[in-house]
Amino acid sequence: MINSSPLSEIRVLDLTRLLPGGVLTLMLAELGAEIIKVEAPDGGDYARAMPPYTADHTGVIFHATNHGKRSIVIDLKQPEGVQLLRRLAKTADVLVESFRPGVMARLGCDYEKLAAENSRLVYCALSGWGSTGTYAMKSGHDLNYAAIAGVIGAANMPQPAGAQMADIGGAYVALSGILAALFRRERTGKGGFVDAGLFDAAVPQGIVQFAEAAAVASPFIGGALTGKQACYNVYLAAGGQPVALAALEPKFWERFCLAVERADLIEGYLLPERQPEITAQLKTLFAGKTASEWAALLEPADCCFSRVLAPEQALNDAHLQTRGVLAFDDQGNVRLRSPIHLDGMPPDMEPAPPPMMGADTDSVLQNIGCTEEEIIALRSAGVIA
Repeated sequence: MINSSPLSEIRVLDLTRLLPGGVLTLMLAELGAEIIKVEAPDGGDYARAMPPYTADHTGVIFHATNHGKRSIVIDLKQPEGVQLLRRLAKTADVLVESFRPGVMARLGCDYEKLAAENSRLVYCALSGWGSTGTYAMKSGHDLNYAAIAGVIGAANMPQPAGAQMADIGGAYVALSGILAALFRRERTGKGGFVDAGLFDAAVPQGIVQFAEAAAVASPFIGGALTGKQACYNVYLAAGGQPVALAALEPKFWERFCLAVERADLIEGYLLPERQPEITAQLKTLFAGKTASEWAALLEPADCCFSRVLAPEQALNDAHLQTRGVLAFDDQGNVRLRSPIHLDGMPPDMEPAPPPMMGADTDSVLQNIGCTEEEIIALRSAGVIA
């Protein structure tokens, strides 16, 4: 029987750590690729040790994003470890790393060196600021990338976002680049270099705000999608429960106003001068009922109203469960599933659990031709574990 998974027989070397790389290679695994995590002997992927933990003392973030992968431990600080990585890269279709720019070059394992030995290799550098530019060598995290990209500053009250926009966005930018490079390889026979910056992934998420900011001559009020207009905002219902109203288009705003018996608010609802007045009235209005009462009234009106769910509430949402993007193991731990719904993919696939660190070292090395004597010698020298 032919494997219908799009990336079956594609081998990926995963040198990444933490969330972006974990999500990226998980999505590749869910598309059928073989993922070999190349981990350092100092503890491997940092996410393994990040609390909170599962019952078997694995970090829950690692558990959620690394099922179905294999793990090999190599000490890249030793020349023999570097040579082993290059030997692995000769058998790989994709290599993903998340070091700062220049690290792999110092090891002699940058794209140019590896491509000279495997011209079909797709090499993805997944870094914070990208491989080039003013900030390329700076440290950073999701909050920094989103802050410089203007995403945080666009909000009424700038604060950390409720999700890792740059980290997760960066994973999908890298995924797109890798898939494009693999598709091109089908035509040309050659791989390529994918430069995926987490910062770059944050920038498109603010395109509406960038377009508004650049239109300096326009009288249109900015911030249409960031809470600066009354029709598109978060309000507090009775008891302090937040609710979301996104009645931006006239038809949705009219449905909302009629449902709450405030037809007087329909005309001119987007005028800049009316925003403080309408916002104040909606604050008072929403405070008069609970979130559940508003849901019962406004959801049937189809006016782009939603309750604001905390993560623990969202886990039990019927639509979230139906779409299958999150799954649960026998202990109730969450694991991420691919949001790519592709015809032919088995919807109930149960992948192997996340790998124990180094569990697949011997089998992976045997697969590339290492003899038992070589493996014993490498282990004795501390090159592998």
